[in-house]
Amino acid sequence: MNWASRSFRSVLLVALAVLVGACGGSGPAIGSAGRSGGTPESAVTTDSPTGAVQTGGTPAAGAAGSATGTSGLANAADLCDGLVQDKLPHPMAPLAKPELLQTVTDPQFHTTIRRITNVGSGVIKPLYSPTQAWSADERYLLLYQVGHGHRLYDGKTYAFIRDLAISPADLEQVYWDTTDPDILYYVDGARLIRYHVATDRKEVYRRFDNCTGQVTADSHAWISWDARYLGLQCVDTGTSFIYRIDTGAVLGSTTATPDLGAPSIAPSGKLARWGTNVVDDSMHVVGALDVDGAEHASLGRLTNGHDTYDAVQFDAGPHGTPVGTLVVFDMTDGTSRVLVGPSTGYPYPPSGTHVSAEIYRNPGWVFVSVVGDTSGQGVLDQELLLVNTNPGHTVVCRIGHHRSWGKEGPNDYWGEPHVTGSPTGTRAVFASDWGGGSTVDTYVVELPSYRP
Repeated sequence: MNWASRSFRSVLLVALAVLVGACGGSGPAIGSAGRSGGTPESAVTTDSPTGAVQTGGTPAAGAAGSATGTSGLANAADLCDGLVQDKLPHPMAPLAKPELLQTVTDPQFHTTIRRITNVGSGVIKPLYSPTQAWSADERYLLLYQVGHGHRLYDGKTYAFIRDLAISPADLEQVYWDTTDPDILYYVDGARLIRYHVATDRKEVYRRFDNCTGQVTADSHAWISWDARYLGLQCVDTGTSFIYRIDTGAVLGSTTATPDLGAPSIAPSGKLARWGTNVVDDSMHVVGALDVDGAEHASLGRLTNGHDTYDAVQFDAGPHGTPVGTLVVFDMTDGTSRVLVGPSTGYPYPPSGTHVSAEIYRNPGWVFVSVVGDTSGQGVLDQELLLVNTNPGHTVVCRIGHHRSWGKEGPNDYWGEPHVTGSPTGTRAVFASDWGGGSTVDTYVVELPSYRP
């Protein structure tokens, strides 16, 4: 994320440190496992490997764990059936912007693209690629209007429902429950708020008694896939910790290397990324990622239960992991694989790449949006990708041109597409200025596998 363009947020310096920090030499001071770190509140209402290049790395100890929200959902559905899977140029052709709720067919990739907002002036877009936009059953969809706030839509018809009067620590730090579609969580100050969508009611669900001021998370992370764990940091003390939502327990904490910010919890809830290291839920360092600094990324999970850090990499890692538009780092065994990159027959990674791996009902599938050359004439330029990252089942499909200029256009950061896949992976939401226009609206690519 371009945090410089987000200077209106008070947590900017902490978030920037997460992106650029490296783990210090001293080990973390570990808190007692299961130590209470939050006060439960009872409804206190506040208002109404095919072609993959694999490289060895430092293995991470610890089991991947089991996410109850994904039980029985790792099915064999091939979301790429009927989609373009070659590596040839498909130069972007002119295409008229659709009217609100109308569809167009992408001329090169033959997918259905539906416009779901009409901002008039300004920007309405997904929150961020690593943040799931849909509720657990995809009945609700959450978007953000710049200068206005969070907006709730029907997740199937895309009809606008209402504005949400919520105030998370940063606009992306909103977490749908992965089982109950009526619940979303966010941190407000030193409180964890649980919001009930159907009744438009907020309650203080937990208080972070281990923090005295603002608590924040890493905006490049999401919640664990069983919706039980978050990686957080007390801003005033620099204490980084893993928090269990359902029990209000701090599982592990440290004040070492506060510049690394909040740990990025993995889908299992048992591991987290912290700088370039992998830590367990007690904040012990158990491994390392062969990354060259921190780039845009999202945390996912394979069908074998391994947590992954899925990222774009512009320079080779210290131990030789090559560059790529999508590189999968296995947080459990320390290996890495380039799925989209020069070593697998694709160009050097273009600019403006973002990754969405929170496809928790079809583990291993990852969406990618690339800005690149705004003319859209080259391979990957202006493209949306869908990738099956599961070893032995790797496939890359190209699902459309998003037609947004990103930082090359008049809306700068806000014009980046920030593709976000649905929980099932059958749809993806993205933002577009539609060829460098003055406004940004939200669109959905509906894949052949999607059934309304």
